[in-house]
Amino acid sequence: MSSPKIPPELTTVERLVAALKPLPPVAHVLARLQRLLVDANSGMDDIADLIRLDPALATRVIRISNSAWFKRGLPCSTIEEAVNRVGFREVYRVVAVVASNAMVAEPLVAYGRDALMMWRESISCAFAAEILAERLGEEMSVAYMSGLLHTIGRLPINQYVLSLSDPCKPLAEESFPREHSGAEYALLGFSQAEVGAFMLAKWDFTPATIRPIQHQYEPLEAEEPHDRMSAVLYGARLLRTAVCQDLPFDELSIDEEILGTLRLSSDDLLSLLPELRSQLTRAQQLTKV
Repeated sequence: MSSPKIPPELTTVERLVAALKPLPPVAHVLARLQRLLVDANSGMDDIADLIRLDPALATRVIRISNSAWFKRGLPCSTIEEAVNRVGFREVYRVVAVVASNAMVAEPLVAYGRDALMMWRESISCAFAAEILAERLGEEMSVAYMSGLLHTIGRLPINQYVLSLSDPCKPLAEESFPREHSGAEYALLGFSQAEVGAFMLAKWDFTPATIRPIQHQYEPLEAEEPHDRMSAVLYGARLLRTAVCQDLPFDELSIDEEILGTLRLSSDDLLSLLPELRSQLTRAQQLTKV
């Protein structure tokens, strides 16, 4: 069966993204938050000022700071108190958990993903990338954000596929590491990785986050200095797949050459699964606060 004819106005990444319905304001907060986290001159006040721009986000951060995870002493009543209680390193994880939950609040029917599954895949990939980055001495906040947003390009593609037919016929899914990219190329001539990279560039994310997402299917093609983080994201996606789809490593098609650039083996990654599962459980509890 031939692919549906694509209207001329939607044949490029740029036009596809332009047709996307607006994302929650918190998407832009994430871009600014990442810049603050990698800036040695930024402090708690800068982060508090940023979180305050989104009232819903600020409310959630205060509630989380008063949860059993962080509560000590008197309850927090302001965003400044909440940020200081949670701590500089932890605050972006809290914000990202809340933000990702808001950004993928709708199911991606074209990918056979409900909202919960989308969120689990995003947040588990973020945690896995952060764990790997810490072990390898890479920038943890960059790794976390790359993992969190690695499938953001699916949003406009999902919207487009939904417009083609009702009911929507889901895109064919390949096994790790290609996933749905073959079906995306067949339909559009590009993958969600390219769409996601374009979206993040529009939102003013740094190349350190954009390039690994762009090269997530072919990390060996990434240029320096983004080649190592691209390989980190590959490893994080592998861990995410094992956790979210409950698959043993020997059923996944693992490219040892990519892991070799990080001086890691499959067994090294396998040893990280318990920590990843623990962090995912904690994140699920935080979203219920």
